Amino acid sequence: MATNGHATNVSTTETDHSHVASFWARYEHLKMHDVLKNVLLEDVLTRYENLVLKHSVYNSEVEAERALAHTALQREQQALANVSQLQHILNRDPFVLVLLDGDGMIFNNRYLRAGEAGGVKAAAVLHHAVQNWAAANVDGCPAEVKVTVRVFANLSGLAGVCTKAGLVASPSQLEEFARGFTRGKMLFDFVDVGPGKDRADVKVAEALRLFLYDYHCRQILFGCSHDNGYARVLEQYVESAEALQRVTLLEGVPFEKELAALPYSTAKFPTIFRDTKISIPPVDLLAEPAPFRPSIDSRGLNAACEAFTPGRSNTNTPLSPYLPKRLSPIHSLQSTSSPDSLPQHLRTFSSTSVSSSDASNPTSPWALVAKTSAARPQTTAPTSFFAGTTPTTTSVAKEILRNRAGHRVDEALDYDREEVLRLKKLKMCNQHYIGGGCCHYNAGKSDKCPHKHEIKVTAQERYFLRVVARETPCKKGYVISHPTSPSPYLDEGGGGVNVGADKGW
Repeated sequence: MATNGHATNVSTTETDHSHVASFWARYEHLKMHDVLKNVLLEDVLTRYENLVLKHSVYNSEVEAERALAHTALQREQQALANVSQLQHILNRDPFVLVLLDGDGMIFNNRYLRAGEAGGVKAAAVLHHAVQNWAAANVDGCPAEVKVTVRVFANLSGLAGVCTKAGLVASPSQLEEFARGFTRGKMLFDFVDVGPGKDRADVKVAEALRLFLYDYHCRQILFGCSHDNGYARVLEQYVESAEALQRVTLLEGVPFEKELAALPYSTAKFPTIFRDTKISIPPVDLLAEPAPFRPSIDSRGLNAACEAFTPGRSNTNTPLSPYLPKRLSPIHSLQSTSSPDSLPQHLRTFSSTSVSSSDASNPTSPWALVAKTSAARPQTTAPTSFFAGTTPTTTSVAKEILRNRAGHRVDEALDYDREEVLRLKKLKMCNQHYIGGGCCHYNAGKSDKCPHKHEIKVTAQERYFLRVVARETPCKKGYVISHPTSPSPYLDEGGGGVNVGADKGW
């Protein structure tokens, strides 16, 4: 029994030990699970903490972006409002600009002759024509677009030329036209630039530069077809597509060669502007012959002498050489008065023979002078002139001969035709060599004058330059009164030569 009891106790003890070990094993197992659980929880908490931090940062960034977006939206709205306002301002007063060189773009005769009323009418017709043209040819141009016109011209010179050409009855008529044109429309101006070479050209060119890229100016009508000089101005913009689109050349007289070659668009208003240059008729020395009265030396005569008794003449000048309607009476003049009895300045003119064919076909007086002089070329000019001395008869040298109309008539010059042609090709400045002096050269701006000043000439060449000078019209026409002027064409007063040659006059 005892043995069995002892065995039982041992068995019970072993069972208790294994049971405790099982508990420890189970405990250790649970403990390991707790460690794994804690590690998991710590990992989750760590990750959550990082997410919270990132979320906080993201929230800050979002708030900043939201503020920026709000600011940007406000700026965009303000910018759109500004653009709308600027677009409204830019489109508020569109206009078409018409720039005219009035020395060459001449209005039709019917407007000029009507004086001030003609100017008002011309302004209205031009305004209507430009509006219609712009509506049809300029993109985005409203039908009632404003029209601005600037006409730049030497008004006194233009008035004189138009009067001589018979376009107007008197210079004041053209001045009245200019006033009427300016008054006709509020944006129309006829600007008198005064006398002087290229003054109108410079103002027209500067106005083009000023308005070319002005957004309000939708189109520029540039009236310059008569003058090749404007090709230099327009050539500066041929590479600009915008300029080619914004400038249209306005045609009056046919375009000069260099202008016609430019790639600009063109327009023409034939009912408003002349399409031909002004032609001044030659001085009529062949009508209504007046009795010839040679000059008389008054020394030794008294007031009762016949020489002081006025003759029956329609002219206001005491000495009036003339040409009759047919040229043959010149021979009777030659037969009745010997060359020795005539004044020195008339001998060459009156003693030259004229063919019967010329007598039956009267020509202009200046053509006659050229023909009679060319009929007898002379290689040696009068020695008294080359020597720098004045003619022996001082009174004759100071006299200016005039016809019935008061136009100056100079004596024919003896010259060598080949020598004159040679000098003409040299392009020397007449004012510098035989006039009162070139204003550009004297002012140290010889580059402004297109002619040469540095060539040294002999007395004989200077004499032949007088023949060349007679081919250059003077702005004072045939009424110049300077006693030593080389010809009625050259003004020694410094006013310039050939003023109207490039103006269509």
